[in-house]
Amino acid sequence: MEKEICISKLKQVAELYNIRIWIAEKMGRRWSYVIGAGKELFLPSQMITKIGKYAIFVEGDQFDKEVIIDDVRKLLESQDLQKSKGNVGKR
Repeated sequence: MEKEICISKLKQVAELYNIRIWIAEKMGRRWSYVIGAGKELFLPSQMITKIGKYAIFVEGDQFDKEVIIDDVRKLLESQDLQKSKGNVGKR
């Protein structure tokens, strides 16, 4: 369920900025694809930020890196908030 919510929110960001966006996890010296959204644009990808062992990659023509990072951070925070609300009262 959490993965579907995350995919739909990444789709929103991808459509809003006309980009391809994905999250990858660092495994040793390589990055492993975790989840992503958007159409293949056949442009060079860029790592726009690292968050612990994860990174956000973007493929697009013109985009504001800081705005996308801010939007994704808000999505992740709302995801964490939804998880914590679901766990209220559970032990």
